[in-house]
Amino acid sequence: MLIKRITYKIHKTELFLGIFMVFISIILPNFILYSNLAIYEYIETSIDLWDKEQLLYAVFITVFQNISRLFPIFFSVFLIADSVEIFVNKKSNFIFKIIFSLIVIQILYFIVYKIYFDMSYYFGKVAILQMLYLILHLHYQFQQITLLKRSFILFLVFVGIQWLDITRYFSILDYKTTGELLFDIKNIAFLMRAEHMLDLIGILFFILFFTFSILLSIIFFNQEKRQKMYIKETEVAKTLSDLKLKEIENRYFKEIQYLVHDLKTPLFSIGTLIEILDMQEESEQKKIYYKKIEKSLERCNIMVSEILRDKNKNFISTEKVFNFILSYLSSHECIKYINYQNYCKERKIKVNKITFSRAITNLIINSYEAFLGKNGKIDLIVKDYKKIILIKIEDNGKGMTDEEIEKAFEIGYSTKKSSGVGLNFIKTVMDEHKCELKILNKKNGGLGAYMVMKGENIENEK
Repeated sequence: MLIKRITYKIHKTELFLGIFMVFISIILPNFILYSNLAIYEYIETSIDLWDKEQLLYAVFITVFQNISRLFPIFFSVFLIADSVEIFVNKKSNFIFKIIFSLIVIQILYFIVYKIYFDMSYYFGKVAILQMLYLILHLHYQFQQITLLKRSFILFLVFVGIQWLDITRYFSILDYKTTGELLFDIKNIAFLMRAEHMLDLIGILFFILFFTFSILLSIIFFNQEKRQKMYIKETEVAKTLSDLKLKEIENRYFKEIQYLVHDLKTPLFSIGTLIEILDMQEESEQKKIYYKKIEKSLERCNIMVSEILRDKNKNFISTEKVFNFILSYLSSHECIKYINYQNYCKERKIKVNKITFSRAITNLIINSYEAFLGKNGKIDLIVKDYKKIILIKIEDNGKGMTDEEIEKAFEIGYSTKKSSGVGLNFIKTVMDEHKCELKILNKKNGGLGAYMVMKGENIENEK
């Protein structure tokens, strides 16, 4: 059960750089041997001449050698550890990262010293101090600061800690803790009474490099903080912008509805008057004219429904579509009776947001108008079945007869005193969206509108 809760994320660039640095840390010591750097020549000269200056040359070259040998190891661990993010229950886990880093550095030390150079393997006090800093750095990792800047801070701290190795405070005159070369240098410094000088130089250089690294860390920390604040402010601004855009869309949607309603009202009134005149008229010729006027009015109704329609479709999540619909209906009385359940909120459908929402809105309002008393209920349910999305709008109203259902989508047919264009408009919109629409009476009373969105290939859509 624990394995199922653990996930990880790998940053490939840092991982490849880390692996490259592993090879560097194995190969580089071949070219930085104390024999190549003439360290013992300086030591011998310092003894022959009893010259502390020659001893200092040996110290500086030795520190350079240690930095050149060891920094690639710590840098590779830093890169590899930084390249892996381990999550437990979707939360970043620092403990696993520490364990991972310790295992990697122990393996590298063993490879470089025991296997490759056949040297005594010892993870000394300075190495432990450097590892503690590495753990601290990984814990407070900078997400917005470049790898180069983070690496530079690591290098400064590493160099500063390396200078502590020449002091008496990080060894007890045991070559295992510092290495054979530094062991010899410290013994000679003790004989020449130069140990205080080495202590002073080591501590001063440590303070210099460590202070510089702290100052840079503070600068980068403030930079990180500002960038995070900027990102957060950008996200807030985007959210506000999206809300404002949504508000504009809602207003636009309502204006469309009002405009369509305002245009249809006089057309419906004219149609009613023509019907009355037709019933009262005895002249067959005039009746023919009235029929032609009625047909023209029907065409006008259709044109009014079509004139403001946009047929462009985009992939959009079902959650956004139905939130938009419910937002529009928030001022309508029917909102109190809607039970909305969406089981596929992240699933996307290819629709025209405005026209599709208008069609669904009309169905919901029709369900509301079919209530029997105040105990009405509208179930708005969205489900997905593999490549199919099912939208259900069910009410507990009076329902419809089989004849009414059969004629429901015909132009001009209506069970109410209206133009009869509403359901035909809904059917047209659903056909345009390749959506199968069925209206059925429920067994326990009421009516259900069922829409099936046929499979669309949306895998590659954003």
